[in-house]
Amino acid sequence: MASSSVTSLISAHLGIPTHVAGLVVARSFRSITMTWHRARETAWRWSPIEVGTQRSTVVLFPGEGRRVPTADAAASGPAPLGLFLPPDAEQNLDWEPGSDVLAVWVPERLLQEFTEGRTPEAAVLRSSPLTIGFRTFAQAVVRHGDEGSSMSQYAIERLVAEMLFGALVEQQSIATGPRPSSLVERARSIMLMHREDPSFSTPQLAAELHISPRQLQRAFAGAGLRPGDMLRRMRVELAESMLRNPLYTGLTVEEISRYAGFTSALQLRRALHAEGSPAPVELRNAERGV
Repeated sequence: MASSSVTSLISAHLGIPTHVAGLVVARSFRSITMTWHRARETAWRWSPIEVGTQRSTVVLFPGEGRRVPTADAAASGPAPLGLFLPPDAEQNLDWEPGSDVLAVWVPERLLQEFTEGRTPEAAVLRSSPLTIGFRTFAQAVVRHGDEGSSMSQYAIERLVAEMLFGALVEQQSIATGPRPSSLVERARSIMLMHREDPSFSTPQLAAELHISPRQLQRAFAGAGLRPGDMLRRMRVELAESMLRNPLYTGLTVEEISRYAGFTSALQLRRALHAEGSPAPVELRNAERGV
């Protein structure tokens, strides 16, 4: 039997009960939910959700050999693998009879930690090593009976959110075709992908961009920026969002510092001070209304 939270999630966004959606399995990993369906009702409809409610984004992966139900899937380029829908989207979803559908539900608020508060638009996710890996990982997790320890649940939650963000960034580059983006924009996307890794630094960033550290510094200087400062700011923004988010009240400041890409709570405090942000305890107290 589906939990009340899963029932509410499906009902709010699709407007149908779980049995009509053909729910087979549901797994929750902290704020993220994965559901596997065998579509009984072949016509679903994703409808906009009001601001102020528990809004979720979703990635829908149809079963092997089944088509992605959107006109955009027919566009030229790599084969469509899945469909991303934000809570404001309006989309008819016409499945083939008996289709298996894997749904990965990611809260809008969690995804916005990676997108600086913005919610990406609806997008077809086309085949690539990243999107194939994302789908394979989600399939393995949803079919595994053990939901794991609290630490593994946290790790799965973060990994799924990172994979979704990476897939959306990659999709944007596919959609824009061969037009070159600016070096700073590409650097920023790479930083967002790696900011949670304390060992990631600007020399590694330069290596991923296939340029020298000096060229990287010059490119940022032309925009009035420094890459090290931008990376620190991204980590501070992630730490702040986690400290303010009630989902993470069970984590210590030391744990949050590591998950946000800092080597210690002391380094986090120094970075917050350098950015003019409140101390960790103040950020948490503000969320609680203390």
